[in-house]
Amino acid sequence: MLMLDEVQTGWGRTGEIMAYMNYGIKPDIVSMAKAMGGNTYWCNMREKRSGKGFYRGSHGSTYGGSPLCCAASLAAVSEIVDRDLSSNAKNVGKYFMKKLEGLPGVKEVRGMGLMIGVEFEKPIANDIKHYGVKHYLLVTAIGKKVIRMVPPLIASEKDCDVAFEVLQEAVKQIA
Repeated sequence: MLMLDEVQTGWGRTGEIMAYMNYGIKPDIVSMAKAMGGNTYWCNMREKRSGKGFYRGSHGSTYGGSPLCCAASLAAVSEIVDRDLSSNAKNVGKYFMKKLEGLPGVKEVRGMGLMIGVEFEKPIANDIKHYGVKHYLLVTAIGKKVIRMVPPLIASEKDCDVAFEVLQEAVKQIA
């Protein structure tokens, strides 16, 4: 049995509806939330499982399946699918990652779609995070040298250009 956690990576974030679709695999169980359920937990199973292990009815959720969660999920998923936001994430993500490689002091840019990490040669991630907050750009410091960004699925290349300018100025000010 293969269970995958798509809580952060699912619903278009990596350039496919689910991140596992980038790898051509088909899991038995997928946990998902955030983008699908308005920050409520969801867990979907491909088929009924018999015997030991995880099967329908063996897992509960405080909010899962409520009418509010279902309505929020239908609206969110419809928007993602109808507007093909996973393709936007794939295309804009490639654009942004290529652009980020031009930042001074970058050791590596990695990611998939609009889930992006930038590793710097020096331990400046926390300073960049704080600079970003002051300039209305939210990034997360992951350790001392890595920032993580998860722009919205509707981000455009122009939005990425603005974010790049803030990051470029941050690195300049910090160095």
